[in-house]
Amino acid sequence: MKQYREFEFKLRTLAPVFIGSGETYKQREYIYENDAYYFPNFVTLYRKLSSNQRQQEAFENYLMSSRRQEKNIRLGEFLRKINFTDRDLGGYSIKATGVEVENNGDPDRLNEIAKFIKDPQGRPYIPGTSLKGAIRTILINTRFKGVEKIPWGGSDDIFHDIRVSDSEPLKLSSLVITKKWDYNTRKDGPNPLPLTRECLKPYTKVIFTITTVGDEAAEIISGLSKAADEFYKRYEERFLKDLDPKYRQSGYNHPIYLGGGSGLWTKANYDRINIEQIRSRTPRKMKMTGNGVFKLTKAKRQSYRLKIKGVIEERELVGKNGGAADTKDGIGFYEMGKCCFTIKEKK
Repeated sequence: MKQYREFEFKLRTLAPVFIGSGETYKQREYIYENDAYYFPNFVTLYRKLSSNQRQQEAFENYLMSSRRQEKNIRLGEFLRKINFTDRDLGGYSIKATGVEVENNGDPDRLNEIAKFIKDPQGRPYIPGTSLKGAIRTILINTRFKGVEKIPWGGSDDIFHDIRVSDSEPLKLSSLVITKKWDYNTRKDGPNPLPLTRECLKPYTKVIFTITTVGDEAAEIISGLSKAADEFYKRYEERFLKDLDPKYRQSGYNHPIYLGGGSGLWTKANYDRINIEQIRSRTPRKMKMTGNGVFKLTKAKRQSYRLKIKGVIEERELVGKNGGAADTKDGIGFYEMGKCCFTIKEKK
């Protein structure tokens, strides 16, 4: 009978991490007030509006209207227009940090905001499948590098014997709203894109349990830290070497990339991918030059303490010099989805 063993996998985000639920907040579903984005519970909102027939009818018409002029009215603007000031509406809020808009744009004029996945109690978490996919990428490029037929997808699927739990639930205060940036090294600096997301903040701690069945699975997970370092070295040589140091974060202990927006090379099987084939099948306007673009995002600069030979040093997560001219505002560029981890067997 195969032996079960349990490991604690402790993830630390080094950059904003996005795990999408597949849903978005439309412009009529959140309120920007007092330097925060508030996402009310619409059942509570409607129930309170129902105590005033005029306000209830106005709200129903507002939601159902397809006229462009009315569609562009934000929820906060509408509620002020009908003199509804109650904000005890359930839901949650995320403090604005200044990275949601660029060039002094209006923070109340965002496009849709992609939702981070949450459990039935409304708490953010990372599904085990997301972490398992990142682990699989590492193993494809290290342990199974060059293997003609990787042993999964059938009765001998090694991943059947590696079981990754969903993470422990996180606090809503762990979320931040960020914008996606693409950086083509052949052009001048990162370029902001109209994609806005709820993400986990840099330096958020996330805990998982990994259960292995049998000796081979336990051996794989016991050696995961070394495999992650090997994959990261390959990623550096293939891709990160071209990234300007001011946008590049250190590797830290056992890097791993997680979630949406981290880029092709963090999820690729390097021995199987055919870049020329991808280019030939891509429409001209979307052609990938070189290794493609770097996937970056902005967030508040985050420092951490590190004990080295008994001396505590304070370091920053962002790249050299914070990644740009935003240092005066305490903001820097991060590599989207970058994390690190430790793993140990439970006794």
